[in-house]
Amino acid sequence: MTRLDVPGHVRESQGAHGGAVLLDVRSGHCFAMNSVAKVLWQEWRRSRDFDAGVRVTAQLFPEACHERIQEDARELVDALVSRGLLATGCHDTERAGSASAGATGAPAAETGHRPPDRPGAAGAVHNPVGAEVPMAAAPLRPRRTGGSTRTIALGLLGLLGALLLIRLPFRTVLRVVEWTGHRWCRREATPSQGAASLAAVRRAAVLYPGRAACLETSLATFMMLALSRRRTDWCIGTAVDPYRFHAWIEAQGTPVRAPDDYGAEAFRRILSV
Repeated sequence: MTRLDVPGHVRESQGAHGGAVLLDVRSGHCFAMNSVAKVLWQEWRRSRDFDAGVRVTAQLFPEACHERIQEDARELVDALVSRGLLATGCHDTERAGSASAGATGAPAAETGHRPPDRPGAAGAVHNPVGAEVPMAAAPLRPRRTGGSTRTIALGLLGLLGALLLIRLPFRTVLRVVEWTGHRWCRREATPSQGAASLAAVRRAAVLYPGRAACLETSLATFMMLALSRRRTDWCIGTAVDPYRFHAWIEAQGTPVRAPDDYGAEAFRRILSV
């Protein structure tokens, strides 16, 4: 292969243990990589050269077999290309999108909600390992608290708008959020306004029989504030041990979280709109 290119729809976030997470903003899917895969990815992004990535990795991990690194790197390219996270003009591998079984026998890519094994848990050097996980999070458990009828109605309206919007392709959702925040909204919401709106959305979510997790409630809070032309940032982030994904809003640079949203500080932002 002669050239590797990173498409414009790919975002990267540094992860713990030397790994990284890639986000496809077209689909909302994330691909988590261990430290070896991250070295290959970053060198490919810098040099656009497959062999350069193998050389740099071999230098950083001299105890590993060069041929094994090259073989696993080819299979990592297959996995990334098949998911649209990498593009190549000349692809000489035999199994596009195949799962790798390197020195540790761990798969290079698996599709589903199961988190990947923790990188670096089985030895000093590993083959490039990654796992693709759809953007999701554990459902929130809103409590039945009081609130004015108008506030609950606005929260319900924001939730309904988010539920309709989220049925569209993820890249369309991002475009709508970006247009709303930069063209429609005139004032920045304060953190206290963001917290009050999130509380209203969570109260409204009690009345909704379906899924109302962080993705839905954060987008609903954004929509509720946009009704009064107040602007917030819609954020998506990742955390590890296990790999998991979370969505929230930020008002004036401050994350807006519910009082019972424990562990949210562990998430590293990968996208902000």
